Amino acid sequence: MVQLLGNIPGSPARVDGRPVGLERVGLTIFSTDRDAVQSCTAKDASGNEIALEVPSRHEQWDDAGDLYYVVAHSVERVPAQTVQVVCTDQNTSYFVGQRQSADMFVGPLVRTLGSFFGPAAIGVVLIVIDQVRRRRRAVR
Repeated sequence: MVQLLGNIPGSPARVDGRPVGLERVGLTIFSTDRDAVQSCTAKDASGNEIALEVPSRHEQWDDAGDLYYVVAHSVERVPAQTVQVVCTDQNTSYFVGQRQSADMFVGPLVRTLGSFFGPAAIGVVLIVIDQVRRRRRAVR
């Protein structure tokens, strides 16, 4: 359960010209404006351009009452590192953070459920085997 909760991404950092440290794989650019256009570029720690794409569907992230709309995702899996994001639209507030996706929750969720249901299933099988053996002994 702790692993599952540990995968919840933190609040995105405001794009203000300073480098932003990514703690996990992936990069997402957010805005607080629902109709914001993608006017940002991103560079990795080596200064190489990070390819960005506009999401194919509407995505948003709710972080403790603050609503962020996804403007762009990294095309490739960007490793955890420090990135530099620059946006040309000065009338909109942009934020950068981890890429939120379902697969970041699937692994820990399966492990959490497995750690509970695995031993429970083994216990049920052992009880059934014990009951079957007792009935066979009683019949003789």
